[in-house]
Amino acid sequence: MIGALDGVAFRQEQPLAADVQCVADNYSWKGFNESNTQAVCDADYKLRWMSCMSLGACHDSTAFSSTRLGQILLDSTLEPTAALINAGHCLVADKACAESEVLAVPWPGSGRGDQWKDSYNFYQSSSSIHIEQAFGMLSWRCGVFWRPLRVSFAKRPSLVRACLRLHNFCRGHATARDCVVSPWDNDSVGCDASFAPTDTVGPNQRGRRRDCERSNLRVRMTRRVKESGLLRPGVGSMF
Repeated sequence: MIGALDGVAFRQEQPLAADVQCVADNYSWKGFNESNTQAVCDADYKLRWMSCMSLGACHDSTAFSSTRLGQILLDSTLEPTAALINAGHCLVADKACAESEVLAVPWPGSGRGDQWKDSYNFYQSSSSIHIEQAFGMLSWRCGVFWRPLRVSFAKRPSLVRACLRLHNFCRGHATARDCVVSPWDNDSVGCDASFAPTDTVGPNQRGRRRDCERSNLRVRMTRRVKESGLLRPGVGSMF
């Protein structure tokens, strides 16, 4: 598992009709206007990739599969994706995303009584929780997210990216020892990330991309958990 993927909803003021094609497309099922931001973090809680151009009403699965990174990872015939598959690497995500050869998601219904599926879900969740924690750090570090974003609509993606860079910089210089040698003359050091500035989805693309589920990665990973005897902590074997 080389990273954790998830989406976060940043509240924003309702955009003007002059700024967007349809104001309602920015209103999510959570009951407020939002900016749907997709991101990937590593084990150090640094956000390594992000896209914040999807509509607020867009489902996380559709938002990710509509990005350039999503289109690459969901196509196993492409060279970068094939290399990840051959090396046994994958990203972890929550159940909102569609499973693929490089995207490991949990079994629905807590494995529906199967102890090995339940154990796989435990270890998968233990990895994917990193992105939730990274979003929490980002939100508490940047007070601009404590209330709806009020800057002009066109500037909101840039504001989110700036906060992300600040978060990565702080993660890269988290201790007093690190701060002594912080490269103040080059604030891009330690906060590099890959941005997707042109990723967008259409107004008819809101639901989960079930058509992307063409993989048995979850089955193979569950089999490895069973072969290793790695039950969820606190659960005894039935055999």
